Amino acid sequence: MLPLGMNSHREPFPITEKCVYMNIANHSPPSTPVKNAIRGFLEDWDELMRNGDKRVEEACASFAKLVKAKNENVACQPNTSQGLSTAASSIKFNRGDNVVVNDLENWANVYPWTGLRRRGVEVRVARSRGGLIHYDDVAALTDDRTKAVSISHVQWLTGARQSLRPFADLVHPHGGYLIVDGIQAAGALRVDVTRDNVDFYACGSYKWLLGPSGAGFLYVKPEIMDSVLPERVGYRGVSKHSLDEPMLKTTAKMMEFGEPSYLSFVGTRAGVDLILGLGTDVVEKQVLTLSQRLLDGLSDLDVRLVTPTDNTYRSGIVSFTVGRDKAVFDGLVEKGFVVSLRPSGIRVSTGFYNTVEEVDHFLDTVEGLI
Repeated sequence: MLPLGMNSHREPFPITEKCVYMNIANHSPPSTPVKNAIRGFLEDWDELMRNGDKRVEEACASFAKLVKAKNENVACQPNTSQGLSTAASSIKFNRGDNVVVNDLENWANVYPWTGLRRRGVEVRVARSRGGLIHYDDVAALTDDRTKAVSISHVQWLTGARQSLRPFADLVHPHGGYLIVDGIQAAGALRVDVTRDNVDFYACGSYKWLLGPSGAGFLYVKPEIMDSVLPERVGYRGVSKHSLDEPMLKTTAKMMEFGEPSYLSFVGTRAGVDLILGLGTDVVEKQVLTLSQRLLDGLSDLDVRLVTPTDNTYRSGIVSFTVGRDKAVFDGLVEKGFVVSLRPSGIRVSTGFYNTVEEVDHFLDTVEGLI
């Protein structure tokens, strides 16, 4: 397949010459900077010069910059699931306390909370309306026994972007924490964990951060470090080792556990640095411009949109259903498109390397398949 249109951000992604890759919400496309960084790490390994811990710290520093935090407030994790589980297990729960989740979450942001039921913690579920989690519905479930509200910054199926600060302002007066699954937002949208007053922000490497699997990050707000404690202690979280009572680090680094996947963090740093080099404002503008064009075009076709149409909630994800999704999905794959088939329908995710021409070609192809 010949390339469909060009933009100045496309060169690092040679796969765009072979297919129309609109699936970054599932896994990032391979890029030259990431592959080169991984090769460089393997060459250093040959020379016994891995410097693995330093590489992990460099990756954490890049992610911290991406989300407007400090390096000391970011802990390395193997993935989003572990980051969310680490956050959940570090909060002190008493029997009779509750957490508020919702029915749009990926299972990665469900099981860390439902597992608390065995400890006598009530799990309250806010029901979505119109592909969105509404503030009022979460507020109705929140009270002085609410220790946590957990929500995705961008919902994985509907693509709805949630405003985070209102939920922080809701739960904090009750003495609770706001925990955010950021894997479908960081790297695509501008993220500011300080502005939004988030307590925990977990994100994996292999989607919008452009890295391989095996790396992740957990931001922990510095002001809460005195009130949280990891359930499990690993050597990376300890500042002074002891057989009696080890002294934990006093920053988010206490949430780290054991040996990280150095190669994964090396690749992820290269991906994050690519985004930072372009500028998060530039990346977000391109992602949202393309997803809006896609949503507008689908609105004119005989499909049902799963994604909310209000651009207030826009992200890089657009989902739709036609009633015969598998057949349409197979037709798209045959035509050279890389997208996802999900329980909600066909999910399309526009990266900053995609073009207007690709979006228009996708729309024309869908119209011919339905």
